[in-house]
Formats: sequence, C-alpha cells, structure tokens
Amino acid sequence: MTTTYELSENIQRGIIYLSKSDSNFLTQAMPMIKPDYFEFPSHQKIYTIIVEYYLKYQKLPSDDFILQDIKKIKTPNELISDYKDELDAINSLDQNSLNNEDYLLDLVESFAKEQSLKDAIIRSAEMVKTKKYSEIEPIMRDALTVSRNVDLGLDYFSDVDGRWDRLTNDTSDASHRTIFESLNQALEGGLADKELAMVVAPPGVGKSLYLANQAVRSCLDGSNVLYISLEMSEDRVAQRLDSIFSRIRQNQLKDRCEDLKDRLSQVTQQVPDRGNLKIKEFPTKRATVNQLRAYLQQLQNYESFTPDVIIIDYLELLATDAQTPEYQAQERLAQELRGMAIEYKCLLWTATQTNREGKKVNLITDTELADSYGKTRVCDLVLSINQNEEEFDSGKSRVYVIKSRNGRARFIIPARMDYERLVISQAQ
Repeated sequence: MTTTYELSENIQRGIIYLSKSDSNFLTQAMPMIKPDYFEFPSHQKIYTIIVEYYLKYQKLPSDDFILQDIKKIKTPNELISDYKDELDAINSLDQNSLNNEDYLLDLVESFAKEQSLKDAIIRSAEMVKTKKYSEIEPIMRDALTVSRNVDLGLDYFSDVDGRWDRLTNDTSDASHRTIFESLNQALEGGLADKELAMVVAPPGVGKSLYLANQAVRSCLDGSNVLYISLEMSEDRVAQRLDSIFSRIRQNQLKDRCEDLKDRLSQVTQQVPDRGNLKIKEFPTKRATVNQLRAYLQQLQNYESFTPDVIIIDYLELLATDAQTPEYQAQERLAQELRGMAIEYKCLLWTATQTNREGKKVNLITDTELADSYGKTRVCDLVLSINQNEEEFDSGKSRVYVIKSRNGRARFIIPARMDYERLVISQAQ
C-alpha cells in the first residue's frame, strides 16, 4: 500500500533537526510521532536513534554518536555515506524556516494524526481478517486521540490552595447526589465526575427504575443528563420520566395530559437552574462504546450539549465481541465505560444483572456477583437491589451498598417502590 505524505521532505528534515537539537521540541513530538511515520528510511533510523538515546540518557545525541550507532547495524558503506549526507542536509537547513517552533509542532500534530489513523485502519483490517474484533476499538480510539495537548496530571504540592478552595466552596469534585440521602452522607456529599456507578439486581427487580429516578434527581440538581436506552424506546423512557417528575400514575398519563403539562411547567418554573435531559435509544446488542462516543461528539457539535451525567441502561445490552467469553467481554465493557467517564469528565451510571443465584438469595453481596465481579471491580460505587416476594407485594426493597471507593460501604438502605408512579425513595 502506497502512503501519501503531506509534509515535504524539508519539513520532515526540520522535525528531525529540532528533535536532535531541542529537547523541549522532542518531548512534545515523541508521544505523537512513530519512526515509521517518516517517508525515508534514513529519517526513520535517525529519529529512532535520537529518541532511544534521549530516553536512556536524558540528553540529546551528537551527530558523531548518530553515525557511530548507524555503523553498528549491518549497513553497506555506501548507505552509511548516504546517512552522513542526509545529516549534512538536515544541518544545512535554513534556520529562519525553523524559527516558528509552534508552527512546526502544529504540523507534527496534523502529520501524526493522519499517519496514526492510516496505520490504525490498516491494522484494523488485519483484525477483521483474523476476527479479533474486540481489538479494533482501542486501536481506533488511540489513533483519534493523538494530540500535543497532554494532561500531565495534578501537581499535588503546587495545587494545595486550589484544592482548599474547591473543598471550602464545595466544588472540589462537582458532587452528584444519589436518590438516597443516607448514601449521600456516606459518600460525603455524593459521587464525583470521572466515576462509574453500577446498580446490580436480578431481572425485573428495578434496575431501570433506579436509573430513571437517578436521571430525574441529577437533572433537578442542575446536571445535564444523557439517558441512553438499549432496551426501551425513547418514548417509553420519556413516559417513565413523566410519572417520576409529575407523580402521576402511569395508567393515568393519557387521561391527564393537561395535568402533566402543568406539572412539568411547574418544575421548569420552580427549578430554573435545572439541567437538560436528553434521551437516546440504541438498538439492543448493536451499539458499541465507540458508537456512544461518536454520538457524544455529535451532541457537542450540533447542539452544544455536554452531559454531566450519563446513564446507560444497561451494560449487558451493549455490543460485545462474539469471539470473547461473556464474562471477559462484560469486564472489558465496564473498563470502557470507566474510560468514557474519565474522558468526558462526567459521572456515568449503568446497571448489570446478577447470575441465577442472585434471584434466590435474600441479600446480594459480592459473593453473588460471580462472573459479574470483574465488571464491578472497576466501579467506584456498586449497589444491589434486593426484594423478596413479601417486599414486592408491599412496595418495599433493600438497597445494599456492596462497594464504595470513596465512602462507607456494606450497609442497607430501606427503600420504597411506588410502582404506579415509578418512584423509588428512601423509607423512613
């Protein structure tokens, strides 16, 4: 396959010149450029030597060292001469053309993005041939995230004042409340951006109901919420939210349309700083995490909508690689969702089903998670919804905090479940 390079030979030489003469330029270029992105073998080899030397010694190599290193490989004498000529050509570049380092770094970034995407497409085609479908998504994601704007993390000692301000102003982690006040207290206010929370329950015990109530809670608290449904239609989810917001019974919504409009209008008036709520339906077992990412980008581009909270109903209904064992695929999905929460700086809620034993036990703990344990391991908060037949008949349930990375765990929250209005609340 012939590769088209948009950077001229002299610009590629300029990149190498700055790489071997300016350590600041090199450290910015290294994460973006692979040696094989260069068109000519001489450029590839010289750049490789520069990078390897710098990583080993934390200094830049001299031209003499570069030539000595080239001589170590089985290279015909005439090629060694060619390498020397190439170094001379690099060193003889017009220095005025290299003065605008930022411009060259922008070119490097564009060049690296193009070449990494081409490389990813070629590698992905090979993955398709060998049916290694699960390896395609991370390859393409890494290619699309090439950038010179690198987040180097929090400087602990330098940011003491900043952390104090965030703590005293109660904005340190942009806390998101759950629907249970006792849980919020245990979490010292709620959950934070970049976290993953999961609800665990047997089929038909209230996973989706909890997520819908959480969507309403977050919206009323001022968060922009994206509700992704992989099971129900957008209209059906909206009807559930209608009941939760309005407290009108599901079977009365059709006959009380005007009451519904009035109550939703009251919500708008009484909570002027509420967040927006977007509902999006995806086909069951067809949507991948990367498709969700693409949709988030569309929301940003076309509607300037950036979610603070994403709710995915629910994990098992996302597309997985058929060639991968189910428990491994589910764990990988959870890891992908955690990565998405970090990438988009939001809180992400999802749900998962227990194994068959989960329906038989009185209290779902980590013991009953079994194959589910891998996917809950990456979560910051894991709740189980527990309900026996007697509790179901009386509209009660028990929510057990299986795991809390940032607060107290292993306690029970008594809950009431209003099946007519689809409201879950903490019991007194």
